[in-house]
Amino acid sequence: MKILAGICAALAIGLLLALWRLDHVSTSLATAAQRVSELETANASRRTTQKLLTQLDTDNTKVLTDAQAKNKALLAGVGTGTQRLSVPAKCPVVRASPSTGRVDDAEARAELDPAAGQRIVAIANDGDEAIIALSALQDYVTTACLPRK
Repeated sequence: MKILAGICAALAIGLLLALWRLDHVSTSLATAAQRVSELETANASRRTTQKLLTQLDTDNTKVLTDAQAKNKALLAGVGTGTQRLSVPAKCPVVRASPSTGRVDDAEARAELDPAAGQRIVAIANDGDEAIIALSALQDYVTTACLPRK
């Protein structure tokens, strides 16, 4: 009888241990399933951000390339003289006859030397590229760094 009682006690303890382990495994599985779900959500968010950043890079690269091509053409045109730059100018009016009653309202313009024009265009191009770069950086920060709502 003592042997039977010992076997029953051992079985009961074994059953309790098995149930405890089963509960522990069940809790671990639930925790693991939750973690997998969190990782899948984070991965989907990362892929979305990567797609947005790739599109931003493509768009900003196109804007920069287009601006550089336009500016290069302008710079070349100013250098060869096919494109001329001028600025508004006020010059003293010299009249041959004081009796002329007509006032010329046309704006006087002074043409720039091609070398000076090229320097001005180069400075403007640098400014354009800086603005494009700043815009690209702002797009990156709002897309990749700031939390989405």
